[in-house]
Amino acid sequence: MYRAPTGGAIGGSAGLAMTGADVGWWIALGLALLVTGFLLLHANRRRARRVAG
Repeated sequence: MYRAPTGGAIGGSAGLAMTGADVGWWIALGLALLVTGFLLLHANRRRARRVAG
């Protein structure tokens, strides 16, 4: 049975390559999730400041 080399880490670039998706899409998805999280955090802090003030 063939086992893909992942370097001991779960996932990694070899794991992403095995999914058949281009790594660029994974990077774009990660950036989109980071931006979404930042915007939600910023909105939550602004709402909390408005309620407290």
